[in-house]
Amino acid sequence: MAGSLFPDPMQLWREALTRLEKDVNSLATGSLESQDVMRSLHQFSTASLGVQSVVERLLEAYLRKANLPSRKDIAALAQTLARVEEKLDRLLPASPPPARPARTRRPAAKNKD
Repeated sequence: MAGSLFPDPMQLWREALTRLEKDVNSLATGSLESQDVMRSLHQFSTASLGVQSVVERLLEAYLRKANLPSRKDIAALAQTLARVEEKLDRLLPASPPPARPARTRRPAAKNKD
């Protein structure tokens, strides 16, 4: 989507996650016992949470501008639909009456002339 008005939030998230994985792998190969490494991990996790928050806000703004429902909207719709279905179930009889054979007249006998 070159020339898009909105930045792709998923691409931003993928790039941040790739950087995170690369940094974690480089830290894992070193010593995790040092205070510097622990401090870096803490800073990195804080930055990761910040990036996640920014991506969520960007995605919500993007969906709102595109007039599309968000995950919260879909969840609220599903709850409302479940309540409507429960009310309909209460209105319906518990079990359908047993099926009886159709009561039809026998066809008239044909005259053989």
